[in-house]
Amino acid sequence: MATGSLVLEWWTWFQSLLWVILIFIGLIILYYIIKEIHDAKVTPRLAEIELEKEKLQLMKLDYAHRGQPFFRVTPEKIEEINTLDQENIRLEADIFAKQSAVDRRIQRLENSVKSTKLDHMVEKIKEEERKIR
Repeated sequence: MATGSLVLEWWTWFQSLLWVILIFIGLIILYYIIKEIHDAKVTPRLAEIELEKEKLQLMKLDYAHRGQPFFRVTPEKIEEINTLDQENIRLEADIFAKQSAVDRRIQRLENSVKSTKLDHMVEKIKEEERKIR
């Protein structure tokens, strides 16, 4: 019986400790699940950041290897280009103003012609009405 009571004592002690062990194992499993979810969210972002860093390094290397341009524009040429550009802008503004004035005059002339035609048509209609009466 000594062995039976020893097994019984051990079993009661193990039953009280069993819930603690199961809760501890459950917490460990929960920890790993949360860790995997977190890693699944963070790892792609870290890969994107690493890729961006590599792109920046390549861009830095590319800009470092670029040399001087094949030709240089002298300041006189740049000034001449700027003056021509300003003159072109002024000419374009003048052309736009003249074109607008021409368009408006043509529109006024067309309206005047339409008005005259309509007046003549009204006169003809009145003459026809007089003839009919």
